[in-house]
Amino acid sequence: MLYTIGLALHILSAIAVFASLALDWLATAGLRRAERLQDARPWVWVLQVSAAFGPWARFAVLGFGLFLAFDAWSWQGWIIVALASWVALVLVSEGAFTGRTLRQMVALVNTEEADAAPFASQVRVPRMWALVLTRLGLAVGLVGDMTLKPSLVIGAIMVLVGAGVGLALSQLRLDTRRRTALVEATTRG
Repeated sequence: MLYTIGLALHILSAIAVFASLALDWLATAGLRRAERLQDARPWVWVLQVSAAFGPWARFAVLGFGLFLAFDAWSWQGWIIVALASWVALVLVSEGAFTGRTLRQMVALVNTEEADAAPFASQVRVPRMWALVLTRLGLAVGLVGDMTLKPSLVIGAIMVLVGAGVGLALSQLRLDTRRRTALVEATTRG
């Protein structure tokens, strides 16, 4: 009975993690399109909401996951991959979405007047888009690892492929934007 409750809470915590990742994705995409300060304010607010519950959800996933591992007295390969992936997810998450970058964005959007050039460069942080998609790929790989419960090597490959696909997609998107800007500049000039 206790194991079933722990499993349900672990799954609910994982859903909350994905909700946080989805909010980060939507907000980062919205910030990339924001042209004016008032366009960015709601997206920075969404990042703040995600930052308020995202870290707690990640720690809840860890806590209930450890409970399940200890309850079953099992440290199979997929569990070790899940723990290492959790650490990677936390490390990739904390810097940009709850740290200094977010505090700077909040300060910027709370000002009355903002210069267009610094504003655009401060809310369109390319690494945030790369982090969003890498984290999403990592999390999808992690869910695959936990669902299929493969060996250590297969689980690690699944998670690394997921993170790699997310990073590759973010770079593809950035390259497309750079090419479009180059074409527009050439046509104007």
